[in-house]
Amino acid sequence: MRNPFPDAHLYDLDDGRLSEDIPLYLGFARKVGGPVLDLGVGTARLAIPIAREGYDVVGVDISAPMLQGGQMHIAAAGLADRIHLILADFRYLPLTSQYFALAYCGYNAFLHLIEGQDQTRALKAWHRVLKPGGVLVIDVENPQLEGLAFLTLQQGFEPEETLTAPDTGETIHKSTRVQVNLPDQVLRFQRRYQGETWQVVQSFDVRILFQRELALLLACSGYVKMRFYGDYELNPWEPDSPRLIAVAERAQ
Repeated sequence: MRNPFPDAHLYDLDDGRLSEDIPLYLGFARKVGGPVLDLGVGTARLAIPIAREGYDVVGVDISAPMLQGGQMHIAAAGLADRIHLILADFRYLPLTSQYFALAYCGYNAFLHLIEGQDQTRALKAWHRVLKPGGVLVIDVENPQLEGLAFLTLQQGFEPEETLTAPDTGETIHKSTRVQVNLPDQVLRFQRRYQGETWQVVQSFDVRILFQRELALLLACSGYVKMRFYGDYELNPWEPDSPRLIAVAERAQ
């Protein structure tokens, strides 16, 4: 039987559960104001709590099903007047003016840009639509060499966790396989979700991105006043920090 859950539903069930980073973006919104640009908005996980605070949010995503899920959540939250979703590749924003006080690319979304030319293309596009003094926040996983070495030993799918569909109560088993390509700094993920009578495998690549590399990308794309943090409490970044959170500005 085919997977009865759309990809957006599986996202909400899995990565969409994350909430630890919400106070981070609320804090930046309160500090610099709006409007706010959500890059890789998905099903509006971050956009909704920011809009609830009274900020106008524009969300961009390349996935129509994810945006459809986002529209449903936005309507249920009564925030259709605050959040505007755009179907687009965030490397090529269909926006032209210096408009946003805050832009962010949340939880690992930037890592889906594998090639350096795509990373700089996106960063320059985001720089173009920030107001002078506007702030960009990027949140990615901080690579750990020990963890990468462990992944190279993985042979197949490893059980990760058991999820429960909130609407049906069905038990869904999640397992993951990761292939490491260190020369190209790429991880190839395969996530397998198995229900009672169905299974689906999602495959995607992410870039292994180091702090000095991200700093160089930002500098070459025109950003200034760069700061790097290691967690959602904004403690200073260290080589063994769990997260790599970059905060940079467009020059005044």
